[in-house]
Amino acid sequence: MSEPLMRLLAELPAAEPGAARVEQVRARCRDRLARQAAPKASRSCPRAPRVWQPLVAGLGVVYLIAAIAEAFSVLSSQI
Repeated sequence: MSEPLMRLLAELPAAEPGAARVEQVRARCRDRLARQAAPKASRSCPRAPRVWQPLVAGLGVVYLIAAIAEAFSVLSSQI
């Protein structure tokens, strides 16, 4: 940047939020933290996350067993 532009930028005051804005941000942060700390009672189905993990794991195991069985059947047909 040019020297005159740098001098003009240096003369500008530092940007600081007003006191009201600072309090608004603090209040929003406190509200959000309080909501995160509160237990989640508003979920429509609290068991849903616990059902999907075992279901996906079970399907993965079934797929792995089927893949191994297919590999053995291919191997035994070549011998």
